[in-house]
Amino acid sequence: MRTVTIQVTEDQGKLISNALDFYCRIGLGQFNSIREHPSIQKYLWKNKRDEYHDIAEKELTMARNKLFDMKVGLNGSKGIHSNDVDDSVRVAFDIYQVIRNEFWKNDFDRISLLVDSSVHFTSNDKNVNKIKCEIK
Repeated sequence: MRTVTIQVTEDQGKLISNALDFYCRIGLGQFNSIREHPSIQKYLWKNKRDEYHDIAEKELTMARNKLFDMKVGLNGSKGIHSNDVDDSVRVAFDIYQVIRNEFWKNDFDRISLLVDSSVHFTSNDKNVNKIKCEIK
């Protein structure tokens, strides 16, 4: 098996972490996270369109329920271990956990009772133990 090494700045590493989190949330059906995307937030803030939040909430819930064949409210979603969730979501979540844990370990003002403080792998990927992240 070959490995890939990517060298990025701290800000770019945080962006990769956020992108993995976003991918996971969409893959679980947490479509409300779309409203939190920086481009959408920028538009809403610039145009003072608070009323769009309510409209978006309703429309995103309807779209999610149709795409995932669900009948739940906005905060409902599939679980990470659901058979309906593609394993790529679990692999992405494992990578995300390793990255956020490394940022947590490098924060000298860290709080120990955060989800960032530990890594619990969720995928069946046989290479999950090869996920590494180091901040220098």
